[in-house]
Amino acid sequence: MWPSIIAVLGTLAGALTAGILQQRAARAARAEQRADDHRHDQLGAVTEFAAALDAHRSAIFHRERLTLIGADAEHQLEAQTKSHDTRAAVTAPHVRLQVLVPELAGAAQTAADATYALRSATARADLDALRHTAKEAAAAFVAAAAAHLRPDPR
Repeated sequence: MWPSIIAVLGTLAGALTAGILQQRAARAARAEQRADDHRHDQLGAVTEFAAALDAHRSAIFHRERLTLIGADAEHQLEAQTKSHDTRAAVTAPHVRLQVLVPELAGAAQTAADATYALRSATARADLDALRHTAKEAAAAFVAAAAAHLRPDPR
């Protein structure tokens, strides 16, 4: 009788241990999936912001270039409308980035400010220099994002 009781207790202990190990493994898998999903969301936020900022930089550069060369009012208005649209398109990705990746908020703001500074150009050389600075700030933002979001080597 004692061997049967010991066998039953051993079986129960084994089943309990296996159940606990399965639960821990499932919990770890869920945590890893959540971390992967969050990283994917962060990467999406970085990509959307960088793309929106690039489109705005291009639009504002074109608008300011037309202003500096004295283009006709119709072309200037069209360029101004496009730059306003692209500026508005930067807002949501910028906010999303600040929420999902607050560690990159400073680099993102620097890149945005450098892009917005194109409006202050008073000559073509100034505009070109401001554009170069904005591109460098955007590249620095992307580099910071790449360093921050680099996957852990496992």
